[in-house]
This record gives sequence, C-alpha cells and structure tokens, in this order.
Amino acid sequence: MGKNKEYRKQLEGHRRALAEHLAKIAQEQEKPSASQDQGLISHWEKTVANCRQQIAKLERRLKL
Repeated sequence: MGKNKEYRKQLEGHRRALAEHLAKIAQEQEKPSASQDQGLISHWEKTVANCRQQIAKLERRLKL
C-alpha cells in the first residue's frame, strides 16, 4: 500500500474520532451544569486538539 493511501486512511480515522469527541462534548454540555463532568469535557477537549493537530499534519503530507 502506498504512503498516500495510508495517510488517507489515517486522516479518515482522525476525522471520525474528532466528530465523535465533539459529539461527546456537546452531549455532556447539554446536561445541567451541576451534573456535568468537567474532567471528561477537559479530557475530550485535549483529545480534540490532538486530533486537529494530527489532521493538519496528515493534510500537509498529502498537500491538501
């Protein structure tokens, strides 16, 4: 398998993970503020930032 094909597969996986984590954050933030788990939200925000960095890196490699 060529490098570009591998990069595209990784890129799709990171985009899927990004969408899932953004949905989790939105779902948690819809709860009343007393029952929100700020630790989880913080963790998912860090994961979202990491996904965005990886997506940018892969896009640079693919020259998108």
